[in-house]
Amino acid sequence: MSNKSFNVASKNRRKRISTVIQAVILLFLVITLVRVVWITERYEAADDSEYTNTDGFVALSYFGVARNESTKYVGRDTLRQQLTLLKEQGFETISQDQVTDFLEKGKPLPDKALFLSFEDGRNDSSIFAQPILEALNYRATMFTYADKMDTSDTKFLKPRDLSPMMRSGYWELGSNGYQLTYINTFNDKGEHLGVIPENDVPDKTEIEYYNHYLMDYLRDEYLISTESKREMEERITDDYARMQSIYEESFGFVPKSYAIMHADSLYNNMNEYVEAINDQNIRETFGIHFNRDRNAFNDQDSDAYDLTRIQAIPSWSVNHLLMKLKQDSPFPITFFEGDTSLASRFSTTNAVLEAAKDELIVTTYPGKEGYATLQDEVPVEATLAMRLTGAVMGEQSIVLQDADSGKSHILVFAKNTLTLYEEVNGERREVEQVALAPIKWDGTDFAFNKATQYTYEDTQAGSRIVDGEYPRTLPNDRQVELRLGTDTLNVSVDGEALISAKSDPADTFYVKLGGRALQSETGYQKDEGAIYDSSFEALRITKQDESIYDTTPTRTERMTSQVKTRWDRTVDYFIETF
Repeated sequence: MSNKSFNVASKNRRKRISTVIQAVILLFLVITLVRVVWITERYEAADDSEYTNTDGFVALSYFGVARNESTKYVGRDTLRQQLTLLKEQGFETISQDQVTDFLEKGKPLPDKALFLSFEDGRNDSSIFAQPILEALNYRATMFTYADKMDTSDTKFLKPRDLSPMMRSGYWELGSNGYQLTYINTFNDKGEHLGVIPENDVPDKTEIEYYNHYLMDYLRDEYLISTESKREMEERITDDYARMQSIYEESFGFVPKSYAIMHADSLYNNMNEYVEAINDQNIRETFGIHFNRDRNAFNDQDSDAYDLTRIQAIPSWSVNHLLMKLKQDSPFPITFFEGDTSLASRFSTTNAVLEAAKDELIVTTYPGKEGYATLQDEVPVEATLAMRLTGAVMGEQSIVLQDADSGKSHILVFAKNTLTLYEEVNGERREVEQVALAPIKWDGTDFAFNKATQYTYEDTQAGSRIVDGEYPRTLPNDRQVELRLGTDTLNVSVDGEALISAKSDPADTFYVKLGGRALQSETGYQKDEGAIYDSSFEALRITKQDESIYDTTPTRTERMTSQVKTRWDRTVDYFIETF
């Protein structure tokens, strides 16, 4: 009887605790939402009379902002870090009118001009970006889909949200068009799936070929057009007309700025008649059009209807973003070292290093193989342990170099294989190659870029994804342990001994960490570019009881991290659910 009473009391106590936690989380969400709806701060426009920049501006876009890091959207802390560093380096945001005045009249811009935007019109983007914009006095364009203005989907901003955002001055309204819908869709079995709204395909592994609604004729299972040229033109023009009608009804105007989906398709080998009707509607409807996603910089000779921006990838380090801006623009850039005391223990070659207590990120210069070299000489018989989380479709390397002879053992992780090389006097020789266990990944989080031009024969050839190919942002996520003895190198990956190779006698060696980007030659693997982030977490170098380098978290740090992770997951669940 007492046991039963105890169980009931315990269950009631857990229920009360759960209710309190839910109430706290809901209160947090209410406060956060109220903070966004009633924006009390106002953007302060700068005096532009002293501007002298006639070179151009960079354009930076984010798909969305999440409370925490995710595979699809940049985390709010990362966004704050990136934009704060840009602000500290003198970047100032510009408006849509400033872009137009620069392109049409040659009106000067701030010395480091930045056109900042967020795409898809997501609610969470405004919630988490708003306080950052206020703190930095930054202005951004929120690109939106018109058909989301009158839906029950709470993930997307509505006119009641967007209007006060625009009144604050921190936001301007832009458009991604009327709808995000796939056409001429096929799966990997060659079956025709027709027209599918993007929200109905949460897992893109289920489709193999598709195009966007404005990018082609509607076609049948043989890719033969099911509409005449006139019907195609009427369909596409109607899509623009629907968009205009909704914006005018909701706001009394149509946004000046447009970013068509998908990027890089228009004016790039698409059907000439489809291109022509899009071009006509765009020029009649908008003032500026960010069509491309290749390069950050636009100069005075840029076409106002074919502007370019970069879309920041959530997996990019802050130095990756800075490196891309340095590559694309004439603006001087300073890189972020992180913990300067840790960073000072390394020298870099063709790369920059961000050092933190729990992670080293080596970001290469474009097209280069880059390394960070630990300045301490490491004795033989030492053990190196680390977690590799650089992208699997790049090359992430660990080099052990004899301190006297310069001879190197090079471990390269690329496309889910591990290769051991020996290098003497600059000549590299393969010693052994091992295939690693396949990486499991979720199609709702990662995806190949499959929006492309294709033929009927292509659709019937089955999947284009060959063995060993992974989405470009998928991380290695491998636990690696190395031990260089007096005559043997032993390598374990995820607890499994994979390599035991002969080694020349040595007393001490240097450790180099780095890698390089791999260029993709396939139509479905959109290149991230020539910059690569090699990430090494929890690096620990020891010999018996001697610690040479150790960034593994303490027990207290691990417990704190676990509590934070559980809390974040709970809050994120409520955000997604309610």
